[in-house]
Amino acid sequence: MQEIEGLVSIVIPAYNAAGFLPDTLNSVKKQSYSKWEVIVVDDGSEDSTQEILQNEKDDRIRSIKQKNAGVSAARNNGLMEARGEYVIFLDADDLLTELFIQVRLNALLADASIGFTGGQIETFPLKSVLKNAAGESPEKEILFFEKNFATVPSNYLFRKKVLIDTNVRFNVNLSSTADRFFILQLSKYAKGKSIRDEKGKLLYRVSDNSMSHRVTPKLILDNEQFYKELEQSGMLPAGKYRRFKSLYFYSLAMGFMKIKYFKSFVYYLMRSFYSSPANLFKILIKRATLSFR
Repeated sequence: MQEIEGLVSIVIPAYNAAGFLPDTLNSVKKQSYSKWEVIVVDDGSEDSTQEILQNEKDDRIRSIKQKNAGVSAARNNGLMEARGEYVIFLDADDLLTELFIQVRLNALLADASIGFTGGQIETFPLKSVLKNAAGESPEKEILFFEKNFATVPSNYLFRKKVLIDTNVRFNVNLSSTADRFFILQLSKYAKGKSIRDEKGKLLYRVSDNSMSHRVTPKLILDNEQFYKELEQSGMLPAGKYRRFKSLYFYSLAMGFMKIKYFKSFVYYLMRSFYSSPANLFKILIKRATLSFR
């Protein structure tokens, strides 16, 4: 599909999103940059999502339907329908502030070597936390759990040509960790930029029911699969893989302990030790020190 110069395609995966989708679409309509299109990918919704879309009057907003296949498949299908020079993967419950597109687009227009850019993220409606987009130093920011960085897909503006030419897509084997894997994979081919300016923030919805805030078997098993995908794709951090393995296996061990998968807890704790005994002891000492504060 031929790109339309300057057009920003906003792909919104939607599964039973009727409670949030109108507000999300309204935040797009209020953008200071008006050359955009929205492709809502209905991922087999069983609520009134389709009714909302059918009643939508703005001809810049269109929708496609798919059988329920998950958010990664929905984003990938939306990308194939995108006509824009640029792409945003906006979750159906997040909100864009008025300058969201313009701030990110300015950064891409100023530097042709940048393939994608993200701004600041503010959580709502619970306690407000401000984070930055990961992507300038992805191994450090993502794989070594740097504080105050996030890979929320809604936060980025991508050059579509980079995604098409490199065939980088969201990994359908992953769910909550698919965004991390996507940014890590893309960063092998393109440079990212994090805009440290409160203008154009993403408002990222967090609730008690958010997947990333509930420790469930599904979440921990997805994090386990994330490691397997990294290993199979040759994306473990070069020269630091022993430290990374020790840190990540320890994290998995603690996750499995919380969901009472005790065999997996012991398995990953031992793998953490064998990867780097010194690093594991350092983690345990730090954990013990913090518990006494």
